[in-house]
Amino acid sequence: MPKKILIVDDDPDVRLFLSTLINDHGFIALEAVDGHAGIETAKAEKPSLILLDLMMPKKSGIAMLADLKKEEALRNIPVIMVTGVTGETGMDLKGFFAKGSFLPAGILEKPIDPETLIEEVKKALGEPHV
Repeated sequence: MPKKILIVDDDPDVRLFLSTLINDHGFIALEAVDGHAGIETAKAEKPSLILLDLMMPKKSGIAMLADLKKEEALRNIPVIMVTGVTGETGMDLKGFFAKGSFLPAGILEKPIDPETLIEEVKKALGEPHV
């Protein structure tokens, strides 16, 4: 059975791009428009992986990541942060997350390179990648 990957991003174009890419590589793409919807979808669907935008209205990716870690059933789902914030702000996300207890499985910069994304997805899922 194909693994479910939850895409949480407020940009419909990003969700469409990522969903198409995920589906084309044999996974099942699930979508949520913000951190609140992301938590609810994760609870209902128990995805194998979450692709999470950092900056979203209502609930940011960082807030959603913190909430995931509080939930026993969700805390072990790997999360790959997909963001454009480091390019805009110069923020060192790897350093930021290393200081906390919410280290994501990966951090990818927008615009997303399709090959890099699939490679990171497979790595986070423990699947062989070329």
